[in-house]
Formats: sequence, C-alpha cells, structure tokens
Amino acid sequence: MVRIKDIAEAVGVSTTTVSNVIHDKEQRVSPETRARIQQAVLDMGYVPNMSALMLAQNYSGIMGVVLLNKDDDRKPALADPYYSTLVGYLEEQIKKSGHYMLMITVPEVEEIHRQVLTWKLEGLVVCNLDTAFLMELHERCQCPIVSIDTYMNRKNNFINIMTDDFGGGYKMGCYLRGMGHRRAAMIADNDQGVDHYRWMGFQKAFREAGVVLTEEQHILIPVEYQHRQEVYEELFQRLREYTVLFYASDYYALEGCSFLRDKGIRIPEDISVTGFDDLVYAKLAKPRLTTMHQNIEKKACMAVDALLHLLKKDTNTDYLLQVDLIERESVQKVNE
Repeated sequence: MVRIKDIAEAVGVSTTTVSNVIHDKEQRVSPETRARIQQAVLDMGYVPNMSALMLAQNYSGIMGVVLLNKDDDRKPALADPYYSTLVGYLEEQIKKSGHYMLMITVPEVEEIHRQVLTWKLEGLVVCNLDTAFLMELHERCQCPIVSIDTYMNRKNNFINIMTDDFGGGYKMGCYLRGMGHRRAAMIADNDQGVDHYRWMGFQKAFREAGVVLTEEQHILIPVEYQHRQEVYEELFQRLREYTVLFYASDYYALEGCSFLRDKGIRIPEDISVTGFDDLVYAKLAKPRLTTMHQNIEKKACMAVDALLHLLKKDTNTDYLLQVDLIERESVQKVNE
C-alpha cells in the first residue's frame, strides 16, 4: 500500500508538502512541484484514506440519502421501482458533484443523527418521510436537509423538492372528464402529503364539470402486500361500479390491472385505469398505462443542486417539478 511518505521520498519533498497537495490545501507549493506530486500519485497508485482525509480537511465530502421503509411493509423501500430509480439518479448526481453517497435506512432520528456526526455528513437528502419524523430530524441534525416528497414550512437550512401533485391530479381529472367518465375513483395507500394533493386536484377537476367525488370514491388500501390482496378481493364488486380508476402510483395501477384481469375484467373495455409517475413499466405493460409523467432524473438533479446551494448558504428557495399527462392505451372513451 502506497503511503504519503513513499510519494514524498520519490519526489524529494516533505510529507507535509505532499499532504497539502493531496488534500488541496492552500499552501506555498510551486506549480511545478504540485504537478510532480500529482503525477506521482497517479503513477504510484496512491489511494487516500477516507478517515485521514476527513480529519485533514474537517469535512467528509459525503452526502447522506435517507429512505425508510413504510410502516407494516416487510419489503425494503428500494424494492419500490420509483425509489430505486430515484436513488440511482441521486447517486449519479452526487458523484458528479464530487461527493460520495451514504445510504441510511435506519428508522430512528437518534441513529440518523449519530451517523451524521460519525461520518461528518455534509448534508442529507431525505425521501418521503413522515412529517413529524422530518421535523424532529431537522431540529436534531444541524446540517442542511433537502426533502423530496414531504413538504415542510421551514426555511432555515432546509429546501423542499416538490412535485406538482395537485396539478397532476387536476390534469388527470380533466383528461378523464374529457373522455366522458363520471364514475371515477382514486386509489392510494394514504391521504397525506403528495397523495392527498393528487386527490384534491382530481376532485377539483370533476367538481368544475359538475361531478362531485365523495370520500367514498377515495379508496385507501393497505401498504402490506398480502393484506392489500385481501382488500382487493373485498373491494372487487365495488370497483366494478366505476368506469375509471386513478391510482396514486404506477406500481399500484399495474398491480390493480393484474388483479382485475385475473377476475376477467378487460382493460380498458370494462374499466379504464391510470397511474402516476410514468415508470418504465408503464410503457411495457399491456395495455400500456396512461399516467402522469414526472421526470425522476430531474428531481434528483434538483435535490443535489439544492443541497449544494445550502452548503454555500446562497439560497433557501423550494423547487417545483412539473408533471405531464402521458396518454396511452389503458383509458377508453365512454358515453355517460
């Protein structure tokens, strides 16, 4: 293993000089000497010790990404295709910014705080946390925090990355009304945060057309898979009363399509189905899924850009990601 001492001896300078160049400290090192040291580092295959680097520079260059499993769900959060895609893009953007990513999945604020201190994390990107959990984390961790899909009204060292969820629900509602649908329902696993705003927008679109969607048409399903399948069985006759089902995510929409087809229901001939997110599976499904597109790569870019701005202390402005309707084959025009 190549040491700083080995590089110093090869170049003919002190270990302090080599250390200053490697750690990019502002010292009086001539350009020629700096170039010789940097070339020796490459030629000799020197790999910096991260612990030593953190001590030398008093910062780690590491950004934490917090993603917790949902309550009562036994599968890891990354099993959800939306979050696996999001985390993949976050890792890519964090790397491009010259930082490293540390994935945090522990469900306790105290443990997350401990990891922030242990690894000297530059800041956190947190994904879809419960609001109360996020507020406690923000108060406990005195580092910059960027929140995706959970919105909090705090401007101190904090930025929201928001999706136009209300607008997305509204656009979907307007589209379905234009396709003649009046008997519509929305299906989600909660009525908080992003899913709540999607329902509000969906309701407004129908209300403007003179159709009132009641809370009975806002169907909440369990998070846990096996329990969800049992609830689908219980809901089957009720679902057949509607001409269209708007699912709060593509994942649930595709799962719902599979259940309905197993029951002999044709999509869209018997029931139209739509989703939200425009995951890659939406265009691979049969029929291909009509959905609301959100650019997940752009959302990740926004999050890392926001965290970099917080580190520079030059902004606390929230970001808003627009969404677009993607019309495919899972919706049929009706005459009601």
